[in-house]
Amino acid sequence: MTSRTLSVCIVTYERAVFLQRCVDALAAAPESIEEIVVVDASRVAASPTSAGVPLRYVHAPELAGHMTRSRNRGLRYVRGEVIAFLDDDVTVRAGWGPALLRGFAAGGADAAVGRTCNGLPGEDDYPREIGRLLADGSLTDGFAALRGEPCEVDHGIGANMAFTREVLRELGGFRDDYPGTALREDTDIFLRVKQLGGRSVFVPDATVDHRPAPHVKGARFDTRYKLYGRRNHFVLLARYEGWRSRRLRRWVGGEFAGVRRVTGIRRRLERLAVVVVGVAFGAGAALRQARWNPTPARRSGPAAEELRRALSDPDRSAVSP
Repeated sequence: MTSRTLSVCIVTYERAVFLQRCVDALAAAPESIEEIVVVDASRVAASPTSAGVPLRYVHAPELAGHMTRSRNRGLRYVRGEVIAFLDDDVTVRAGWGPALLRGFAAGGADAAVGRTCNGLPGEDDYPREIGRLLADGSLTDGFAALRGEPCEVDHGIGANMAFTREVLRELGGFRDDYPGTALREDTDIFLRVKQLGGRSVFVPDATVDHRPAPHVKGARFDTRYKLYGRRNHFVLLARYEGWRSRRLRRWVGGEFAGVRRVTGIRRRLERLAVVVVGVAFGAGAALRQARWNPTPARRSGPAAEELRRALSDPDRSAVSP
């Protein structure tokens, strides 16, 4: 069935122009969209406007630098049976909402990831399986690939992802302790859906255009990004299968093997330093955040229980403080 209601949640920080462009695109393609919820961690309120789609604006400057906490804050307000998350620097194409709901209806999916186009040459053609966690601990992507039909995936991309209200309630929302760039927070929640026995799909017709905005702190693929990427990936694998995970050991080995493939002494030393520090950073974090066996998919604690209560009652969500 495609009659499910759809809420769209956008989290943003100091990018008012990009945010308004994202909202304008949703207002221009309002089919199936019940509401837009914006959680803005900026110092000064942006107050975006939406023509034709109800918009709820939540100004939360105390959440600056904590994207997943902003996502969880948004869950306190959404009313839809399907909840989609968009980055503030994407614009949806026509038919995005109906296509997303069809993706859920087609095979009883619990989570979905839409096609996210970056305008890069050749991105339509991806030769590997899309969105898979491989035996060596690495991830495939391919979320810009042009495919004729939806396909099952292990994980998705945070710029264009959606979940049923039911699965988010059971999970207790997002884990909010992937710091720095928050890399892998999206992978984490998809793998947790899989741990529950749920199903995630890639929906190629639910398409957005991703026009990356500048990072408020640092830049994409700079040293900080690479260090946090390795730190968070280590924690992700340690949580998913526990410290005894073969995937985790293979991934660490692959990181060091990759150093040998870098040409030039200076570049090789730089790569080695990033790998050593990033892996050590991740191991230290995983000692606190993971265990010998897989970490349960369901979050526990007061924050998770508050989200469960909010997600159990859409009317309550609509009036949460």
